[in-house]
Amino acid sequence: MNRSQLGYFFAGVALGALGNAALPQLKEKFGPLFAGAGAFLQEAFGDAMRDATAAAESMQDAVAGSTVSSGVSAESRGAA
Repeated sequence: MNRSQLGYFFAGVALGALGNAALPQLKEKFGPLFAGAGAFLQEAFGDAMRDATAAAESMQDAVAGSTVSSGVSAESRGAA
């Protein structure tokens, strides 16, 4: 770790300590804003995860279907 990185590290520690000291005041002031944003992000993230899960399942089904059909055709070629 060089001197510059050490400076950034200690600046982050100092900001974290100041933020922790002011946390009750910040929660009181910005609580409603964060609650509304949190609900919005939770809904948006849930929709995105639902879409991603559906896409992943359809891809898995497609791969499983092509593997089974490839295996059957390979067996039939070997038997013929």
